Amino acid sequence: MSKYRYFMFDPNDGFETYQFAEQAESAAQEAIDWYRGEACDGWDEQVDQVCWGEIKQNTVQVGLRPRTEEDNGDCDMICDYQLSDI
Repeated sequence: MSKYRYFMFDPNDGFETYQFAEQAESAAQEAIDWYRGEACDGWDEQVDQVCWGEIKQNTVQVGLRPRTEEDNGDCDMICDYQLSDI
């Protein structure tokens, strides 16, 4: 289980994860404050993409096995991925 259950997204800094909701919300507010400080020319179109929330699922590795002759590729191991509840 991932200890990072919350996220914040800002077009300038990308996707970041946090352990606590308060941290993610604070980071989003800081990003908005930065846009506000840069807003001398008006509304920045990117500020409406700033968001934070709870991560419901993440990707996990499943079905790890040695490669057989029937498999394509040069890898020694084969696996798949799927979304899993956190």
